[in-house]
Amino acid sequence: MTYLKLKELTEKFNWQKKEKKIRKKFIFKSFDLAVDFFNLVVDAANAQNHHPDILSSYCSIEISLTTHDEKKITEKDLILASKIDELFDNFIANEK
Repeated sequence: MTYLKLKELTEKFNWQKKEKKIRKKFIFKSFDLAVDFFNLVVDAANAQNHHPDILSSYCSIEISLTTHDEKKITEKDLILASKIDELFDNFIANEK
């Protein structure tokens, strides 16, 4: 699977590295859109058997990724972060 490196995710795609996690906040026009995106992320996480921490707050979703077993950022996190960005780009494109 093709995925972005940590440097690309932080410098080009606004993921923030803090301690042993990467996180990103996604903003939507409505609560319903935020929930729809949340559900897409759930499906992607289940497909990869790698589950992020997700905080939902009205029109935003904040996603944090780390590999809990290894207590650090691993390839699993980079793969899922890349997939989440791809999902978001497609989701937003379909909303226009």
